[in-house]
Amino acid sequence: MSFAISRRQFIAGSAALIGASRLKPAWAKAAPVALPIPTLVDGTNSEPVDMKIQTGEWSFKPGVKTQTLGFSQNYLGPTIRTRQNSELNLHYQNNLNEPVAVHGHGLHVPGDVDGGPQLEMAPGDRWQPSLSIVQPAATCWYHSHTHGKTGDQVYRGLAGMIIIDDELSDSIALPRQYGVDDLPVIIQDRTFDAQGRLVYSLNDAGEDGWFGETVVINGAISPVARVPAGKVRLRLLNGANARFYIVTFTDNRTFHKIASDGGLLAAPVPMTTMEMSPGERCEIVVDLTDGGTAELLTLFEDEFDEGEEGIISGMLSNFALSGKPVPQPSLSLITDASLPAHTEPLPEKLATIIRPKESEIQRTRDFILDMEDGEGGSHGNHGDHALMDMTINGAAMDMSVINEKVNRGVWERWRIRSNQGAHPFHVHGCSFLIEQMEGAAVSPDQSGWKDMVVLDDDDWSEIVVRFDYPANEQFPYMYHCHILEHEDRGMMGQFTVT
Repeated sequence: MSFAISRRQFIAGSAALIGASRLKPAWAKAAPVALPIPTLVDGTNSEPVDMKIQTGEWSFKPGVKTQTLGFSQNYLGPTIRTRQNSELNLHYQNNLNEPVAVHGHGLHVPGDVDGGPQLEMAPGDRWQPSLSIVQPAATCWYHSHTHGKTGDQVYRGLAGMIIIDDELSDSIALPRQYGVDDLPVIIQDRTFDAQGRLVYSLNDAGEDGWFGETVVINGAISPVARVPAGKVRLRLLNGANARFYIVTFTDNRTFHKIASDGGLLAAPVPMTTMEMSPGERCEIVVDLTDGGTAELLTLFEDEFDEGEEGIISGMLSNFALSGKPVPQPSLSLITDASLPAHTEPLPEKLATIIRPKESEIQRTRDFILDMEDGEGGSHGNHGDHALMDMTINGAAMDMSVINEKVNRGVWERWRIRSNQGAHPFHVHGCSFLIEQMEGAAVSPDQSGWKDMVVLDDDDWSEIVVRFDYPANEQFPYMYHCHILEHEDRGMMGQFTVT
C-alpha cells in the first residue's frame, strides 16, 4: 500500500485526522435504512441448497436501481448455515452469459469441490458439489473465483456468508440469534456514477487494486440495525476487492474479538481498533446492556500516512477540536428493549488451540510476491488488461502449471513476503497458524486459526500449515493475494496435495 507507517504501528495507537475533502467520498450521506439481513438457509440436513447465479437490480441508494449480480437474489447471496459432521449439498446454476467459478473460502474440502477456477461453469451450466463439513465452527464465505474476472464479478455482487456451528460453539454462552443479536456484516466499498451504476474497471485499477468511494454494509449505505439491550455479535467480513479497513466505534468503546477466519480464539481479546484485510473475517461482541447506541466506523486505511498521525482515543473530540467533520458511521446499532437480550458475561475461555511442535514441521517453503510495470512487455497469460505484472516467485498464474506439490497430513512452514506493497495472502483448503506477521510477533487477536495473513515489504510473514484433504492436478488448490485485481493479473499459484 502507499502509506508510510506500518499497519502494526497504526493499530498500536495512531490514527489520522484527515481533511474534509478526503472524507467526503468515503462517507457520502444517505437516508437511514434498515440493515439488510441476508436470508438464512439451512444447510445441515443434506437437502440441496439451490444457488441461482443471476442478474438483478439493487437499491444502494433510495429510489435508484443499480444493475447487480447475486445468488438466488438481486445482490450478494443467502447466509448458508451448516455444522460440523454434516453434508452440505450446493446446487449452482449459472444463469449469466459469462463463465463463473464459485469458491468456498475457508472451507476444508478436497480440491474437486473447492471451487477454484478449474471448476468454472459455462453459461447455462450447473455445478453440484457435495461438501463434507468436518471443521470446527467458523464464519466462512463464498465468492466468485473466475479466472481473470474475480474482481469484476465479486464487485457486482457474487459473494455470501457461510456459518459453521459445532458442539463447542453451541455450549459457549455467546449471542446466537441470527439477525437479532448475531448479525452478518459484509463490508465493501463501491463507486457509483451519476445514474447510480456501479463503476469498475480492471484496466483502470491502480497498483493497490480497485478502491470504491462509499462503504456499503450488506449492500446498504450507513444502515441502522435494531438490536437487544445486551451483548451483540457482529460477524464482520471484509468483502472488499482491495481495501484494508480500520474498524472502531465512534465513542472508542471496547469490544471483544472472539473469532478469526478459522474459528474461535483461545479467549476473548479486548480491542478498540482492529485492522481487516480483504477476505478476512472477524467475530466481535459489543456490549449494549446500557441501552445506548453503538456506531461502527469503517475507516479506509490507505487514507492515513505518517504526516497525519493523531491519537485515535477520543476520536470524536479530536475531530470536533480540529473543526473537521466527523466520519459518518458505517453501521448504527440502536437498542430495542422489546427484543430478547443476551446478558451473560463473556466466557473467559473459548477454544483450545494446539500449535505443532517444531519437530513436527518437516519442510519450509518461501513465497515472494512482486509487482512490476508491465508496459511494453509480456503480461503472461493473465490477459492484455494487465497494467502490471503480478507474480509469486517470479511466475504469473498459469492454469496449465502446478507450482508446488505438497504431502498430505504433513506440517510445513510457509514464509511469505512482498517485494512491493502490502498483500493479504490466502491459502485454499486449510486453516493455518501465524508464527510472525510482517516480521513481528503475533498479537493475541491473530493467534487463532486463519486462512488470511498480511505481508508487506518490511519483513517475512510466517505460517505453519497442514493439508488434510487431496487436491490433484486436475483440481488443485490455489494460494494467492486476495486483492482481487492482483489475483486477476496473475498473483496466484497452484498446488497439489497427495
